[in-house]
Amino acid sequence: MQNLLQRDLGSSLLSIAVLLGWLGLFFVFLRILTILIKRMLEVIFKKL
Repeated sequence: MQNLLQRDLGSSLLSIAVLLGWLGLFFVFLRILTILIKRMLEVIFKKL
């Protein structure tokens, strides 16, 4: 945490923004994946 405070504020904020962006992308892809799996399971179980 000390290292984060010793660097300038701009680079710290940029690092945090990049981390949050990657986290957001991860959750979006996870959501799309779960919707696709749900639809595939609905199609499979509808046929049975």
